[in-house]
Amino acid sequence: MGARKFLLANSVAAGFLAAEPGAAQTPDPAAEIVLATRGMSKGLAQTDGPQLLLRAELALGDLFAAAYGKNVVSSGDGGIEAGLLAGARFDWSGFQLSASAAYKRLEGIGRGVDDEALELVLGVSRRLGPLTGRASATWSPDELGSTRRSLYLETGLAIDLGRGTSLSTNVGRRERAGGPDYTAFNIGLTQSIWRGISAELRFYDTAESAFGELYRARLVGSLRARF
Repeated sequence: MGARKFLLANSVAAGFLAAEPGAAQTPDPAAEIVLATRGMSKGLAQTDGPQLLLRAELALGDLFAAAYGKNVVSSGDGGIEAGLLAGARFDWSGFQLSASAAYKRLEGIGRGVDDEALELVLGVSRRLGPLTGRASATWSPDELGSTRRSLYLETGLAIDLGRGTSLSTNVGRRERAGGPDYTAFNIGLTQSIWRGISAELRFYDTAESAFGELYRARLVGSLRARF
């Protein structure tokens, strides 16, 4: 199963790179570092404490390939989630569209945990004046950990308040096998500090807080640097 997922992820990446337009493109490398007081993914907590995420990307026109790593907790064990992904981002009639495929793997987690997964993401956004609306769909045939099939749909709205400040809110719904379905929402304030560096304070909660600690309300602060 693992070999098939790995080969599929590499085939997707090769397909994106092979689709390079005829005109010469200049590679555009980028790196991102995010330090958060708590790791969050799909509206749920990923860590018991701080999370450090490192991401490197190489864009070629509308296409990109990336790799990332971050500390997570799964089934009570701490480890690293690493991923390789390939995708495309482009504009169409005023909309910003994106699509990506990722191969994800858990390292350092105890035995008996599903430690690899394939994930597909589709996204669309549009800006109208100070407002930006967005929607995304994230699907996996067999997620990491105990979750199997998973579909997470999210929609959000952000408003540019000026002077590098923005306010945004998102609502998501996750349907899955191997775990309970839930609805998640968050609202946060982001402030640009200096040349690719920003700070954010975001409140997260779900409609199923009775399910346990992972689903309960929390306030998360983070610093992000992209260069």
